[in-house]
Amino acid sequence: MRIRLLNPNDALSFQSLRLRALTEAPTSFASSYEEEVDRSIDVIQNQLATRDDRGIFGALDGERLVGVAGLGRENLRKLSHKAFLWGVYVAPDMRGSGISRRLITKALDFAKSVPGVTQVNLTANAKSTAAIKVYASLGFQEFGLERHSLMVGGDVYDEVHMSLRFAG
Repeated sequence: MRIRLLNPNDALSFQSLRLRALTEAPTSFASSYEEEVDRSIDVIQNQLATRDDRGIFGALDGERLVGVAGLGRENLRKLSHKAFLWGVYVAPDMRGSGISRRLITKALDFAKSVPGVTQVNLTANAKSTAAIKVYASLGFQEFGLERHSLMVGGDVYDEVHMSLRFAG
């Protein structure tokens, strides 16, 4: 299993896995399949272009992309000490083998390399206990619960807000 920063050449694989994630786990993501299905390859390639303060990491089993995790620095000056972990997903047939932990660790290492970033935040569906457990084991601490954060198919879902501050 190889974990690496994705690039524009990975656009088709990324789009395929991302759409699968949005279909299979719609309550785990703020975006929806309907919002992303018609995104052009050019837009996705731009999203995967190299940046100093953001990136999407992929887990590859041979040439097959089986997991992803995104990390981006906040854009506003007063928030630029923070980054946000998003879009963590591992294909169901590859779960339970530590891939999400490796992806998140790689994203956190990247965040630590960005000058001025001192913390990483994330949100997780409150019912995603396995994901919350992984985040907590990596040092994330819960700082809030947003009731009715997502509405999917007319049902509402709570989200846990978590943060990890870097020492120093």
